[in-house]
Amino acid sequence: MANILHVKRWLVALLAFIAVAMPAYADIFPSRTIRIIVPYAAGGSIDLTARVIAKHLQDSVGQSVIVENKPGGNAAIGIDDLMRSEPDGHTLVILSDSPVTINVHLSRVNYDPLTDLVPIGRLVSSPLILTANAKAGIASIAALVAAAKSKPLSYATAAIGSSSYLAGELLQRALGITMQPVPYRGGAPAAVAIASGVVPLGLTDTAAVLPMISNGQLVALGVAEPARVRSMPNIPTLQEAGVPNFTAMSWLAMFAPRGTPDDRVLKLNAEIATILAMPDVQKVLSAAGLEVAPNSPSEMRGIIEADYKKWGQLIKTLKLKVQ
Repeated sequence: MANILHVKRWLVALLAFIAVAMPAYADIFPSRTIRIIVPYAAGGSIDLTARVIAKHLQDSVGQSVIVENKPGGNAAIGIDDLMRSEPDGHTLVILSDSPVTINVHLSRVNYDPLTDLVPIGRLVSSPLILTANAKAGIASIAALVAAAKSKPLSYATAAIGSSSYLAGELLQRALGITMQPVPYRGGAPAAVAIASGVVPLGLTDTAAVLPMISNGQLVALGVAEPARVRSMPNIPTLQEAGVPNFTAMSWLAMFAPRGTPDDRVLKLNAEIATILAMPDVQKVLSAAGLEVAPNSPSEMRGIIEADYKKWGQLIKTLKLKVQ
């Protein structure tokens, strides 16, 4: 009888211990593999950023971190995968600004970027830069304004509705000039068109034009960032160069699905900030034309809301639609 009572007491004590221990165990994060969705093909700047972060995140959290490329639908396929995942911080996505602040104004999408995506934080900025062919005679903003007012002037951008395309429209309004945009399928072909003289100037991502600036084919007029880019300190911002009140930031950020607990969002944010502070990480990303630019979830939310409003108003004014 005594043995039975002893066993009962032991079972009660064990159950009490489990009741206390299980919630604590449930709060261990991460507790399994973390999946980072890249809704673009392998090999681009977003894929590079994801793989650099995944490697170091795996080392710091002690769990496997894998990158899954799910291209298609202007990132909608990858975002849909994220939205169907458990909101526990183990599934994340890295997105550029376009699917978060632009695409929703251009066509019907199956997500609401303001409610379905929880910002972990910005990873990098992908600075837009205004360059001109070295033989075009446009070596300053003043020369650009004079040229645009004296004759029809065209300029290269990425695809219609891209951040560089919209930034070009903002630039014209800021300078009080009219130019003809010539859209290309990405920054690389746009850069080639500027360097070969097919168009005299263009607004592209920095990675596409850095080699051509270095070899003298292109002249850099300014970057569209609010401050000079650390990897290109001699190139002024467009505001410094003479474009009043002009910024057009292009960025990459990490997101979790709606409902992800705040404490896990903050833990991931802290881990990512530590990784982005590593000199070897900064070196790799800088070589790809990316500027390390971490921020907090709340700061990222503010940038998203501001960009969403700015681009939405411009797209409405331009009456742009992309099928």
